Amino acid sequence: MHIYNSESDIWKSFLSGNEKAFSTLYYMYADVLFSYGYKIVNDREIVKDAIQELFIKLYNNKENLSETEHVKFYLFKALRNRLISKLESRTLISLDADNDDLLFEIEIASTEDDDDPEEIFSEDQKKELSRAMKTLTSRQREAIYLRYIREISIEDIAAMLNMNYQSARNLIHRSIQKLRKELLTAIFILLHSYLNS
Repeated sequence: MHIYNSESDIWKSFLSGNEKAFSTLYYMYADVLFSYGYKIVNDREIVKDAIQELFIKLYNNKENLSETEHVKFYLFKALRNRLISKLESRTLISLDADNDDLLFEIEIASTEDDDDPEEIFSEDQKKELSRAMKTLTSRQREAIYLRYIREISIEDIAAMLNMNYQSARNLIHRSIQKLRKELLTAIFILLHSYLNS
């Protein structure tokens, strides 16, 4: 069994025609791609189809693909573009991916999975975080998700969202400021109601 040192090693091996490397890529990324895609398009079948089509296209065109150190970014961007195309073909509406036309939802759901980072939050905190997230624009939610949940670099987020580095950095900074303000307001309201109960 081949041990890969990095994602870029798996990608290189896949480009050279290694079938196991291709399978490794699929199993490594299918779930996170689905999670990301489902936040853009709230339709499981569309997202599953888009992921399958993406990997089929990768496999069929591997001779024309370049090496990359940013495999996750490459796949996220490719899936995002594919989903936008699917939405446009279904709705016959041109979606402006540069603006806020895409619905991007982040649900802070209850879970029994002990390994899930959401377990650090109480139910009340999850509700407040969900409420605060809904005050952000879809674009802000997507930037927060990519940066802090998927740990994608600001440079790569800028490329995914078709903006320059400084604009992406400002977008993330403003989003965090807005979340802080919303959550602080919620804390003060809870504290006030507690002190007056």
